[in-house]
Amino acid sequence: MAGFGKKKSPKEENHVNPDNSSNAGKFIGFVLLRENSWDKDKFFAEMKSEWGIEIEDDHPEDSDVVYVAAEGFRIIIGLMPTAIPNGEAEYFAKANYMWKDAEKVVARHGAHLLVTVMGDGDMMKRARLYVKVTASLLNQDTALALYSEGAVYQPEMFRDCAGMMKDNSMDKVLPILNLVWFGIYGDGKLSGVYTYGMRRFGKEEIEVYVPAAAADLNSIRNFLVSVAAYVIGEDVVLRDGETIGFSAEEKLPIKVSPGIAVDGSTVKIDITKQN
Repeated sequence: MAGFGKKKSPKEENHVNPDNSSNAGKFIGFVLLRENSWDKDKFFAEMKSEWGIEIEDDHPEDSDVVYVAAEGFRIIIGLMPTAIPNGEAEYFAKANYMWKDAEKVVARHGAHLLVTVMGDGDMMKRARLYVKVTASLLNQDTALALYSEGAVYQPEMFRDCAGMMKDNSMDKVLPILNLVWFGIYGDGKLSGVYTYGMRRFGKEEIEVYVPAAAADLNSIRNFLVSVAAYVIGEDVVLRDGETIGFSAEEKLPIKVSPGIAVDGSTVKIDITKQN
């Protein structure tokens, strides 16, 4: 993609509090479980067989907590013996347009694993490790779904997308579909796609809308996936009044303004100006 943005000192925001500077660099998710149990040994075996990451656990055998080092970071997993409160996971499950039974499946969870990867250094490497850990946990016999960053993911979809990291030619590529959710919005006049998860990387969320009658949501989503991967991968900012395009000739206007489907300021890209 021909980029017309500049590197920046991140101005982090999140969905609830637009002035939150602590969201960037935090990779946290909740693996929803059918019951209050999980198999630590299976997780460690999966990390080794799937990703070649050998982990030593020095916790007591009957401990439900994992706090271990891997690839220069710290993996933390904790079993929570209750469902996510206030029907929050079920609410966001309704928005998963790729998983018909998401809400019904998520409603069956009675416990969850909190999973995070912490540490300093390469944020991309940390993000990739988070995806590997989470994908392995989603292969637990009791796992139903992943709830993270205002989105609910189907285990099979998440694991399939994470699998791209097993390809040696893709070993440095960020699995964008595991880390950023691309939601659909429509109000009868406008239709389009928005991101949830860019703020993990200190970036503004992005929204792309067109008149509802002219909306090709699949094409818009594919376009936005490419833009999000570019913005994160190249560490750029899309500034109000600038342009972006897939070629030097294409100049799609950028506007930064209050979000439509997302709280706080977001980047809007006008694709009606596409060549």
